[in-house]
Amino acid sequence: MAFQNLPPKNGTEAPAPAAPAQGGVAAPAGGAAPAQPPGMGMSMLLPFALMAVFLFMSFRKQKKETEARKGLKKGDKVVSQSGLIGELTEVDEKVAKLKIAPGVVISVLASSVGPFVEAAAASDAADKLSDLKEAKASEAKK
Repeated sequence: MAFQNLPPKNGTEAPAPAAPAQGGVAAPAGGAAPAQPPGMGMSMLLPFALMAVFLFMSFRKQKKETEARKGLKKGDKVVSQSGLIGELTEVDEKVAKLKIAPGVVISVLASSVGPFVEAAAASDAADKLSDLKEAKASEAKK
């Protein structure tokens, strides 16, 4: 616990000399702040290091998404950030046109479009569900 070193009030005696601080080292004279503990600098750098790691990871993700977008061509199945799935009919630097139904073409920002990948996990889950239903049906017949 650190106390502030104040001069004595007028008309009072000078305070007794201060006891040695931690580790047997006397506190600096003249009201100067004591030195920081040795591990204090490292604990202050930790939040900055974590922030740098997260920034690096987000830049990598953004780069992958941009490369995936550049690989899109007319006729590819794509999904927009809002969840619309359609066929890419035209794409330029800023705008992409999607065919979402026969005769329905919409324009969206090209940066909001990415390749549509069927989830293999969803098909695996459907297979497991059908296996479970068959097992229950055969169990019920017994």
